[in-house]
Amino acid sequence: MPNILNEAIHAEYESVFTEELDALVVQPVGMSVEDVNDLRSKLREADLEMRVVKNSLVARILGQHGFDGASAVLAGPSAMILAKGEGVDGAAIMAAKVVTKWRKENKAELPTIKGGIMEHRVLGESEAAVLEKMPGKAELQATIVAQILAPGRKLAAQLTSVGGKLASQIKTHIENQEKAG
Repeated sequence: MPNILNEAIHAEYESVFTEELDALVVQPVGMSVEDVNDLRSKLREADLEMRVVKNSLVARILGQHGFDGASAVLAGPSAMILAKGEGVDGAAIMAAKVVTKWRKENKAELPTIKGGIMEHRVLGESEAAVLEKMPGKAELQATIVAQILAPGRKLAAQLTSVGGKLASQIKTHIENQEKAG
């Protein structure tokens, strides 16, 4: 029979781990308290939070939401880095960037990236490890918009340059006519 604490944890996990989940799974065991606090403060600056989770319960809830393979990523000690609020797009990518940068700055090997959950699928360790090199959602959208607008800008520049040259030649012709006449 489940106790009150387990029911409360289950209810919280149900509200957090939904179909819209975007998270990075790390293994923080072995980090000092100072390092964990420092990493958490860096994550907070990016509107992210790190939660140490009960693997079996999270795997069961994720399985109910269609995330097959979550138990493999959650094997062993795990913490999930999630968006704190609604304002973070691509929390897994942002978390991977923050963790990797923090590890480089502190010359640390921990936390190790174990996997992630993004775009309705579970990412393995190798897939999650390359997330830090990916552009975020806003960067991708800006790149796409720039690529869409580039041909129009080039065409407009070419049309205005020809028109400008023609206007300049007409003006010069008029000035020459005025001087001659």
